[in-house]
Amino acid sequence: MIDNQLDRRKFFGIATMGVVFSGALQARPQSVDGGRVQRNALSTLENYMRTHCRDWGLPGMTACLVDESGFTGFVHTGLADLDKSIPMGPQHLFQIGSLTKSITSLTVWSLIDEGKLAPDLRLAEIMPEIAVRGGEEITLQQLMNHNSGLPGSAPIFVDGGLWVGSKPGSYWSYSNLGYEILGKVVERVDERSFSDSLKARIFDPLGMSETVAPIRKVDQARYAQGYEPALFDRPHLRAGPMYQAPWVDYDLGSGCVAATAGDMAIFLRYLIALSGGRGEPVFSDETARRFMSATADAAGWAAGARYGNGLACVTVKGRDYRHHTGGMLSFSSSLHVDLEAGVACFASTNVNGDHNYRPRDVTHYGCELLRSLKEGVAFPEATPSKPVIKCPPTYVGVFSAQNGDHFEVVEHNDGLAAVRDGYRFKITPVGDHNFACSHSMFELAGIDFDVADGAAIRAWVGGIEFLANPSLGFKKASTQRRLFEGFYANDDVWDLPSRVFMRGEKMCMKSGNNIFYLKQSKNGDWRSDQDQYSAERVRFDHPIDGRYQRLNISGRILMRRFA
Repeated sequence: MIDNQLDRRKFFGIATMGVVFSGALQARPQSVDGGRVQRNALSTLENYMRTHCRDWGLPGMTACLVDESGFTGFVHTGLADLDKSIPMGPQHLFQIGSLTKSITSLTVWSLIDEGKLAPDLRLAEIMPEIAVRGGEEITLQQLMNHNSGLPGSAPIFVDGGLWVGSKPGSYWSYSNLGYEILGKVVERVDERSFSDSLKARIFDPLGMSETVAPIRKVDQARYAQGYEPALFDRPHLRAGPMYQAPWVDYDLGSGCVAATAGDMAIFLRYLIALSGGRGEPVFSDETARRFMSATADAAGWAAGARYGNGLACVTVKGRDYRHHTGGMLSFSSSLHVDLEAGVACFASTNVNGDHNYRPRDVTHYGCELLRSLKEGVAFPEATPSKPVIKCPPTYVGVFSAQNGDHFEVVEHNDGLAAVRDGYRFKITPVGDHNFACSHSMFELAGIDFDVADGAAIRAWVGGIEFLANPSLGFKKASTQRRLFEGFYANDDVWDLPSRVFMRGEKMCMKSGNNIFYLKQSKNGDWRSDQDQYSAERVRFDHPIDGRYQRLNISGRILMRRFA
């Protein structure tokens, strides 16, 4: 099985990706009911998309723009398939990932419109088979708004049943699990498969004839080929080598929809209509108003954000948007809708969602361009496409370990470099004070800095501590280090492998570019030390010779490997 998987993933490096940006392979921007100024906006967006592809190592990208007056524009750049040199085109399907959540919510609300469901209906009433400890009062609206208290990615059925981390309705925490449950609710009430409900209630009425659900291998030839970073056991460098991503069928309410740019333009136009209180042809105008107004505080998404029915309400540069992103094994997507201006943009790229890339800056810029046309003003400057280190001098200095080993961080070009063995190695940001680096010393764990008063006082490389000023004193090593530290993985392509380190008395878990610090609860479970209401649970069990062999992350099992 492993050999077959490797055979499917043809490796290519950075040099191969040069073909992506060959001008002869670019599809030209297309517009419907637009003139020269609209074409100028599309060309400007195309250049911005190409820059993103270059700076992030993206094979290709597709985008659509719409406004309430009837204009629709498309941009397709780069390649849908690198090996076959197939340009990105309007016919290609893209898995839209969590953008599906708004479509799932529309389907639920169409059933509400018919009187078959109610937003305050309790999950326990409609799906008593799904036991949730402490979650007896969870409602359908809370599932749609991510404030049910459920964990993010636990299986629906786990030994002992599900649980909540907070009282339902009191705290916002993103939950794919909640939308997977909503898909089951739709199937029960509508008495047909979830995908059939989507088609009958959303796609057919809106005229989204090229959209498919579920995601199935039988349709694979219609999709752009997806790609993923070559290695998931370490922080990703940009732009780094990639493989073809494996194909995985998917049929759950959290992300089972795939669409062309043309059909997403139809969907964007419907979202604009909803903001004006027009619900036809999916449901009534009154239901449209209820759908758009049913939001909850969502500080976990962004400061001041709200969230409702699969759409985040965010403010960017002083303007309000409905927004969402989506990440799948093969695709990363985004949409922005400026409701006041009546403009919207969707974009998707054929690269794995765990590449830590979403085309959110592209879709926001697309909206800005169309709004500029409506207001008759010059196009604004776009957000830089490269990851930006906010204050490089923060990290500059020599960092020394307790055994005398050391490395230096220096400013280099427009970023930073790590100096080791007399050579410079570029480091790229992957989070707040977290970096990836190609040097063998840093490539598996990256470099994480502790910052105080605007200066890095400590660097961590895995569980090894390096101090900017050794007189500060090194942290006392945990006596539990041997029990927990190690590499944990499984063969589920949805689960990122995890590395666990003890940093002094604190536990750190890293998965790809993601980093979590954990604290232990009274019952022995571990949870985030920064989010006391999170429902995520980490448990270690089955020790052999003083080392735990199994890592349980909210019901998903990873095993110690290469110990």
